[in-house]
This record gives sequence, structure tokens and C-alpha cells, in this order.
Amino acid sequence: MNELKMIELANLCTLNMGQSPDSSTYNEQGNGLPFFQGNADFGEIHPKVRVWCSDPIKIANIGDILISVRAPIGAMNIADERCCIGRGLAALTPNQDVCLQQYLYYAIQSRVDSLISQGTGSTFKAISKKVLEQTLIPVYSIDEQNEIISKIKEIETVIKCRVEQQKLLDDLIKSRFLGEVAA
Repeated sequence: MNELKMIELANLCTLNMGQSPDSSTYNEQGNGLPFFQGNADFGEIHPKVRVWCSDPIKIANIGDILISVRAPIGAMNIADERCCIGRGLAALTPNQDVCLQQYLYYAIQSRVDSLISQGTGSTFKAISKKVLEQTLIPVYSIDEQNEIISKIKEIETVIKCRVEQQKLLDDLIKSRFLGEVAA
């Protein structure tokens, strides 16, 4: 791989900071766009719809990286549908000519501790658009980004397998002891 080059996040993607619409436009009947306010709406990869907004102000598109910008800072998901984002989130749209979405997701994950350390506020920590924009991200060629993505996915697969093995082992141990208690 080439020498490590760091670039500000603002040069790799479009940042769209969320804004909360009027609460009178919220509904649970599916009227309008799904509305995500923060990481409470996040699933493992994609957000889970609980509320819709009939008059959205800030919109994220399919494939945008959604990042929590306040309490907790740095939780991430990927939008799997067009949606409204509240002020607890920002949507990042990668410039695909220089940065792949999955690579950017992983690169930002590696910067979460730095983002958290830059949080301000007495009750709830939050980061500003400026903090996000100035976050330095290592950048490689698209081919190198694809290699990095591939390696990280391999590692994630092994981790998931190990977690499942640990769960099965825990269940086995519990069943052995429960079986002896019942006997």
C-alpha cells in the first residue's frame, strides 16, 4: 500500500446535519418519510422505523452513512431508504470517485474515540459539523480501499463466528449444570 495520506472528512463526502421538524408532523401511521432522531432508532446495520414525518426538513438518501452526533457520539448505521434525520444525526454521502461507502464507514469507526473526545456540552455531549468536517480520514486508492474492505469483512466474519461459538458454549455449560440440578 502507498504512503498513508490523511484528508479531512469534508473532502470525501457531503455532510448533512440533521434538524428536527415540528413535532406536529410526527406520526406512527407511515405518513411521510421514516424519521430517525438518533442511535435509539439504530439496528445492527440499518435503522428501524418507529416514527414518520409528514414534513421533513433534512433528508438522508439510501446508502448514506448515518452518524450520531450527540449522546452517544459515533454510533453509525446505513440508511436503507430515503429518510428524515433529526438533530441527533448527520448523514454522510461519500464522493464515490474518491471514497467507497463501506471504506468510509470503517474509517469513521476508527475515529469514534477522537470524535467522542471532542464532544462538548454539560448534560449531553455533542459534536458540531465543524468537528465532523475536520476529522482526518486515511485515504487510499479505490483498489486499496476495496482490499481493506475485504480484509475487514473477513475479520468481522471470524468475530461473528467466535461470538456464536461462545454463546453455544455458554448454553452448553448452563445445560450441563441445569441437567445435574434436575437429576
